[in-house]
Amino acid sequence: MSRPLQMSSILAAAGLAMSTLAPAVAATDPAAPAAQAPGHRTAKGVGVVTEIDAGQAMVTLKHEPIPALGWPSMVMPFRVTSPALLNGLKVGEKVAFDTREADGLPEITAIRKR
Repeated sequence: MSRPLQMSSILAAAGLAMSTLAPAVAATDPAAPAAQAPGHRTAKGVGVVTEIDAGQAMVTLKHEPIPALGWPSMVMPFRVTSPALLNGLKVGEKVAFDTREADGLPEITAIRKR
């Protein structure tokens, strides 16, 4: 094997080894940021209730920007993780809420009047 060809083979093997080991090293590095499960990002938000559909366990909110999810201010429906979260809510009320994006679908895990 010629010297340039041998060196490129060694570099290719080293690159493959590093790409295989890097995720394992990152996973054990305490300084590395904690990763969330893919498709399960969480955040807190503030908004106003614009619609309640208890039969579908849905609430529509006009919410402020949610930077943790990259969402601008908008009106959007949310599924609630428990229909009991809708008890006592009224259209027009200002609320604070915890949300998660589960498999690309937003859902509210907690909601409280402000």
